[in-house]
Amino acid sequence: MSPKIIMRCIVMLAMASGMVTANPVFADVTVIYETQGQNLFRFQVPDDWEIRPGFEVDPSVLNDDKDPAARIVSLLPQEEKLAIWTALWAPTGVVQLSDAKEYIQNVAPRLLSDVQITYRDDRVINGRKGQIASGTGMRNDREFDFAVVAIQISENRVAFAAFIGEPEAYDRHEKALIGVLNSIKAEGGPQ
Repeated sequence: MSPKIIMRCIVMLAMASGMVTANPVFADVTVIYETQGQNLFRFQVPDDWEIRPGFEVDPSVLNDDKDPAARIVSLLPQEEKLAIWTALWAPTGVVQLSDAKEYIQNVAPRLLSDVQITYRDDRVINGRKGQIASGTGMRNDREFDFAVVAIQISENRVAFAAFIGEPEAYDRHEKALIGVLNSIKAEGGPQ
Protein backbone atom coordinates (compact mmCIF):
# COMPACT_ATOMS: atom_id res chain seq x y z
CA MET A 1 0.00 0.00 0.00
CA SER A 2 1.26 3.46 -0.80
CA PRO A 3 2.30 5.93 1.90
CA LYS A 4 -0.50 8.16 0.54
CA ILE A 5 -3.21 5.69 1.50
CA ILE A 6 -1.54 5.02 4.84
CA MET A 7 -1.42 8.67 5.75
CA ARG A 8 -4.98 9.21 4.57
CA CYS A 9 -6.16 6.45 6.85
CA ILE A 10 -4.34 7.61 9.95
CA VAL A 11 -5.73 11.13 9.64
CA MET A 12 -9.30 9.83 9.57
CA LEU A 13 -8.87 7.82 12.77
CA ALA A 14 -7.84 10.85 14.72
CA MET A 15 -10.77 12.99 13.56
CA ALA A 16 -13.25 10.34 14.51
CA SER A 17 -12.11 9.83 18.08
CA GLY A 18 -13.21 13.16 19.53
CA MET A 19 -11.09 12.40 22.61
CA VAL A 20 -9.09 15.65 22.66
CA THR A 21 -10.74 18.55 24.44
CA ALA A 22 -7.84 20.86 25.27
CA ASN A 23 -7.69 24.33 23.78
CA PRO A 24 -5.96 24.37 20.39
CA VAL A 25 -2.66 26.11 19.72
CA PHE A 26 -1.52 27.36 16.32
CA ALA A 27 2.18 27.00 15.66
CA ASP A 28 4.99 25.75 13.49
CA VAL A 29 6.94 23.83 16.12
CA THR A 30 8.51 20.62 17.24
CA VAL A 31 6.24 18.89 19.76
CA ILE A 32 7.60 16.62 22.47
CA TYR A 33 5.11 13.95 23.53
CA GLU A 34 5.34 13.77 27.30
CA THR A 35 3.34 11.53 29.59
CA GLN A 36 3.61 10.80 33.31
CA GLY A 37 6.87 12.75 33.59
CA GLN A 38 8.57 11.00 30.68
CA ASN A 39 9.47 12.49 27.29
CA LEU A 40 8.80 9.67 24.82
CA PHE A 41 9.10 11.11 21.32
CA ARG A 42 9.12 14.30 19.28
CA PHE A 43 7.59 15.24 15.95
CA GLN A 44 7.19 18.25 13.67
CA VAL A 45 3.87 20.01 13.27
CA PRO A 46 3.14 21.29 9.75
CA ASP A 47 3.09 25.04 9.33
CA ASP A 48 -0.32 26.57 10.16
CA TRP A 49 -1.80 23.37 11.57
CA GLU A 50 -3.83 23.37 14.76
CA ILE A 51 -2.32 21.45 17.69
CA ARG A 52 -4.63 20.02 20.33
CA PRO A 53 -2.34 18.77 23.10
CA GLY A 54 -4.87 16.46 24.72
CA PHE A 55 -5.13 15.70 28.40
CA GLU A 56 -3.85 13.11 30.81
CA VAL A 57 -5.65 11.27 33.60
CA ASP A 58 -3.81 11.17 36.92
CA PRO A 59 -3.01 7.47 37.56
CA SER A 60 -3.59 7.95 41.30
CA VAL A 61 -7.35 8.36 40.74
CA LEU A 62 -7.67 5.04 38.90
CA ASN A 63 -8.19 1.55 40.25
CA ASP A 64 -4.95 -0.34 40.78
CA ASP A 65 -5.66 -2.68 37.86
CA LYS A 66 -6.37 0.12 35.34
CA ASP A 67 -3.88 1.82 33.05
CA PRO A 68 -4.57 5.51 32.42
CA ALA A 69 -5.85 6.40 28.96
CA ALA A 70 -3.12 7.70 26.70
CA ARG A 71 -2.90 11.43 26.07
CA ILE A 72 -3.71 11.99 22.40
CA VAL A 73 -2.15 14.91 20.55
CA SER A 74 -4.30 15.89 17.58
CA LEU A 75 -3.26 17.86 14.52
CA LEU A 76 -5.67 19.48 12.09
CA PRO A 77 -5.02 21.66 9.05
CA GLN A 78 -6.55 25.11 9.53
CA GLU A 79 -9.50 26.07 7.36
CA GLU A 80 -9.86 22.58 5.89
CA LYS A 81 -13.46 21.93 4.85
CA LEU A 82 -12.99 18.19 4.28
CA ALA A 83 -12.72 15.69 7.11
CA ILE A 84 -9.11 15.03 8.06
CA TRP A 85 -7.55 14.23 11.44
CA THR A 86 -4.09 13.22 12.65
CA ALA A 87 -3.24 11.92 16.11
CA LEU A 88 -0.15 10.73 17.97
CA TRP A 89 -0.07 8.86 21.29
CA ALA A 90 1.70 6.18 23.32
CA PRO A 91 -0.57 3.92 25.42
CA THR A 92 0.93 2.37 28.56
CA GLY A 93 -0.32 -1.15 27.81
CA VAL A 94 1.48 -1.57 24.47
CA VAL A 95 5.13 -2.29 25.20
CA GLN A 96 6.24 -4.28 22.14
CA LEU A 97 5.37 -4.21 18.44
CA SER A 98 4.02 -7.74 18.86
CA ASP A 99 1.22 -6.14 20.95
CA ALA A 100 0.46 -3.48 18.31
CA LYS A 101 -1.56 -5.64 15.90
CA GLU A 102 -4.14 -6.58 18.55
CA TYR A 103 -4.24 -2.99 19.84
CA ILE A 104 -4.94 -1.63 16.33
CA GLN A 105 -7.66 -4.23 15.76
CA ASN A 106 -9.31 -3.13 19.03
CA VAL A 107 -8.96 0.63 18.41
CA ALA A 108 -10.06 0.85 14.76
CA PRO A 109 -13.70 -0.24 15.30
CA ARG A 110 -14.09 2.39 18.05
CA LEU A 111 -13.25 5.11 15.55
CA LEU A 112 -15.00 3.83 12.44
CA SER A 113 -17.63 1.20 11.70
CA ASP A 114 -17.36 -1.51 9.04
CA VAL A 115 -13.57 -1.38 9.34
CA GLN A 116 -11.69 -3.29 6.67
CA ILE A 117 -7.93 -3.56 7.20
CA THR A 118 -6.61 -4.08 3.68
CA TYR A 119 -2.89 -3.65 4.16
CA ARG A 120 -0.25 -4.47 6.77
CA ASP A 121 3.49 -4.08 6.51
CA ASP A 122 6.61 -3.95 8.69
CA ARG A 123 8.75 -0.82 8.25
CA VAL A 124 11.72 1.00 9.71
CA ILE A 125 10.87 4.60 10.61
CA ASN A 126 13.80 6.83 11.63
CA GLY A 127 15.81 3.75 12.57
CA ARG A 128 13.03 2.25 14.71
CA LYS A 129 11.03 -0.87 13.93
CA GLY A 130 7.45 -0.15 12.95
CA GLN A 131 4.25 -1.58 11.55
CA ILE A 132 1.61 -0.05 9.31
CA ALA A 133 -2.05 -1.06 9.02
CA SER A 134 -4.47 0.72 6.71
CA GLY A 135 -7.88 0.32 5.19
CA THR A 136 -11.33 1.83 5.07
CA GLY A 137 -14.25 2.39 7.39
CA MET A 138 -17.53 4.24 7.73
CA ARG A 139 -18.62 7.12 9.94
CA ASN A 140 -21.94 8.96 9.62
CA ASP A 141 -22.68 7.10 6.36
CA ARG A 142 -19.44 8.34 4.76
CA GLU A 143 -16.45 6.24 3.76
CA PHE A 144 -13.05 7.18 5.13
CA ASP A 145 -9.56 5.87 4.59
CA PHE A 146 -7.39 5.28 7.64
CA ALA A 147 -3.87 4.24 8.50
CA VAL A 148 -2.25 3.50 11.83
CA VAL A 149 1.51 3.38 12.27
CA ALA A 150 3.07 1.72 15.32
CA ILE A 151 6.71 2.52 16.19
CA GLN A 152 8.85 0.84 18.85
CA ILE A 153 9.84 4.18 20.38
CA SER A 154 11.75 2.72 23.34
CA GLU A 155 12.62 -0.67 24.78
CA ASN A 156 9.24 -0.93 26.52
CA ARG A 157 6.92 1.51 24.71
CA VAL A 158 5.17 1.71 21.36
CA ALA A 159 4.01 5.03 19.90
CA PHE A 160 1.18 5.35 17.39
CA ALA A 161 0.38 7.83 14.65
CA ALA A 162 -3.09 7.72 13.11
CA PHE A 163 -4.38 9.48 10.02
CA ILE A 164 -8.05 9.50 9.04
CA GLY A 165 -9.73 11.48 6.33
CA GLU A 166 -11.50 11.87 3.06
CA PRO A 167 -9.34 11.03 0.04
CA GLU A 168 -9.46 14.59 -1.30
CA ALA A 169 -8.24 16.02 2.01
CA TYR A 170 -5.38 13.57 2.11
CA ASP A 171 -4.38 14.47 -1.45
CA ARG A 172 -4.24 18.14 -0.48
CA HIS A 173 -2.10 17.53 2.64
CA GLU A 174 -0.06 14.48 1.58
CA LYS A 175 3.33 16.18 1.85
CA ALA A 176 2.61 17.55 5.34
CA LEU A 177 1.26 14.21 6.59
CA ILE A 178 4.26 12.27 5.35
CA GLY A 179 6.43 14.93 7.00
CA VAL A 180 4.76 14.30 10.38
CA LEU A 181 5.41 10.56 10.14
CA ASN A 182 9.00 10.99 9.00
CA SER A 183 9.71 13.48 11.80
CA ILE A 184 8.89 11.10 14.69
CA LYS A 185 12.03 10.53 16.77
CA ALA A 186 12.55 8.87 20.15
CA GLU A 187 13.25 11.08 23.18
CA GLY A 188 15.16 10.47 26.41
CA GLY A 189 13.93 9.23 29.77
CA PRO A 190 12.29 10.94 32.75
CA GLN A 191 12.33 14.74 33.12
